[in-house]
Amino acid sequence: MKRQKLWIVMTLLTAGAVCMTGTLAAADAKAQPKKAAAQPAAKPAAQTPAKPKTLNEAFAFLPDVLAVIGNRKITKQEFLKQLGNVPPEYIAQLQPEMLKAQSKQMIDMLVKAEVLLAVAEKAGYKSSKETVLAEFDKKIKAMPKEQLDMIEKQLKLQGKTLDDIKKQMVSDPNTIRFSAIQKYVDEKIRPTIKVTDADIEKFYRENQDKFKTPESVNAAHILISTMPDPNAAKKPDAAAQAKVDKEAKAKAEKILAQLKQGADFAKIAAQESACDSKKNGGNLGEFQRGMMVPEFEKAAFALTKPGELSPVVKTQFGYHIIRLNSKKTAGVAPLAQVKETIRATLFNQALGKAVEDAVEKAKKDMKVTVAPIK
Repeated sequence: MKRQKLWIVMTLLTAGAVCMTGTLAAADAKAQPKKAAAQPAAKPAAQTPAKPKTLNEAFAFLPDVLAVIGNRKITKQEFLKQLGNVPPEYIAQLQPEMLKAQSKQMIDMLVKAEVLLAVAEKAGYKSSKETVLAEFDKKIKAMPKEQLDMIEKQLKLQGKTLDDIKKQMVSDPNTIRFSAIQKYVDEKIRPTIKVTDADIEKFYRENQDKFKTPESVNAAHILISTMPDPNAAKKPDAAAQAKVDKEAKAKAEKILAQLKQGADFAKIAAQESACDSKKNGGNLGEFQRGMMVPEFEKAAFALTKPGELSPVVKTQFGYHIIRLNSKKTAGVAPLAQVKETIRATLFNQALGKAVEDAVEKAKKDMKVTVAPIK
């Protein structure tokens, strides 16, 4: 089980706030009636912007003690600490009922974490900085090289390294406090989960819709643009644009004739195409219906054989010559292709249920009470 950061729930809240802001901005202002005679405009009274609510004010509906697990209390102040990085103005824009619903989910997460921590500690697992670092290093070593390279590249863009992430983790009290949970799950619960080939085959048979593959093509193109120069002082008039269009079409027809006589598609694309794909010989990769403009899509999917060229195709961007690289018909992905994906899905589902079962079983042996939110 990958331990979720407790602030994830509030990330959802901030997303909701952004949506709400957009809705408010889209509202139309009502037109003001015209006055009978021109009058000096009255200076509008200065409006003091409303002071955003503090977290304490926004969550005034929460009791001081949210839950009790054995001798451990989860307080309102502890809950609010988890929201320290969420701007209060975002929370203030949310509907009270949504705020209450998300609060209940977060409290539930806190309770489950506390119960699971108690289970881990009872089994002899202790939380510490050393545990955090050891588990981090273990995950890094088990990670495929391609995935690790991608993560390091993303961190580099942010000016960070894996060592920076380590330091960030061990500086977080919650990460340290709950570190025993990961080790307990990995060593005590994970080994009990088994997914057989029969389980995989059954899931595959019963969920064919999940493995449908739509028709797709892999194609390359050469674009002779008719788009006006965005840096030009003024837009071309109709006559000038018609001339550009005529010349572009003639150039595309000439290139098509050269390609039919055996000219190198990639070389011409690199020299003549107005699309960034020219860096890859014009290759656009694989795409499905609905991903390209209609005229281009119709021409690309009409091609049937690898290497086949389309006629010159006009779109809003200009004139295209399309070459089919490969084509896949719609169907269902074979079991061999999706087997390991299904295995991982079933394993994670079973692991999640096993963790939930462990929490629920432990709750029966512990005195757990959660305060109602009204």
